[in-house]
Amino acid sequence: MATIIDTTTPARIDYTVWQGDDFAPGTITADVSGTPINFTGYSAKMEIRLATTNEVQLTLTSPSSGITLSSVGVITITMTAAQTNALAAGEYRYDLQITSPLAKIKTYTWGIIIVSNDVTANA
Repeated sequence: MATIIDTTTPARIDYTVWQGDDFAPGTITADVSGTPINFTGYSAKMEIRLATTNEVQLTLTSPSSGITLSSVGVITITMTAAQTNALAAGEYRYDLQITSPLAKIKTYTWGIIIVSNDVTANA
């Protein structure tokens, strides 16, 4: 499933993550007035922080650690089973910041991540 966001203000997107599962919530397409943003040369960073203490629990980045940016405005976020397993059940906050080739930083999305306990034990 793709979520389309207009980049004039950060979009709130909340997620529920199952502990120990691979996480791939679908794509986000960023555009300005209907025109996709060409993310060639851009980088991204997403910090997942505990809601209660604001401590960073996981950092995702592009291009090699959980975030992929495309030339047609598509942002893909993924977490491995090992990464989600390392998150304790509870509430987290995040934002997704993208840096342009000119070093301009913009927050594209923000929200809450709820991590739920897995019922089935993973090997």
